[in-house]
Amino acid sequence: MIRPYAKIVVPTPGTPVRVTSIEANPAASQGCHGVLIQALKGNTGAVYVGSSTMVKGTEADCFVCLGIPTVNFIPSFSAALTLSPGGIQLRDLYIDADVANEGVIVSILVT
Repeated sequence: MIRPYAKIVVPTPGTPVRVTSIEANPAASQGCHGVLIQALKGNTGAVYVGSSTMVKGTEADCFVCLGIPTVNFIPSFSAALTLSPGGIQLRDLYIDADVANEGVIVSILVT
């Protein structure tokens, strides 16, 4: 089943925000089969998806840079490990942005 997970915004560009920051314990295991991360349609700058050591300025440890959305296209990133139940750990994904208070919508695939 696919379900909405969260809207994640970056208050301070250059300080990555853990995707699970909305949870009471953001470091707790939060596995899923797949994840879809889509830029917010009102973003005016790029958004980055990466690991805890991501540096958006050099794109070190970035998985993807989601460009600025347009009228016809909203950038997204997805990953799936459908043969490994809970194989993707949301706690290992981080978001950074070029502009404060911009971010992403996260949806997940779970059993």
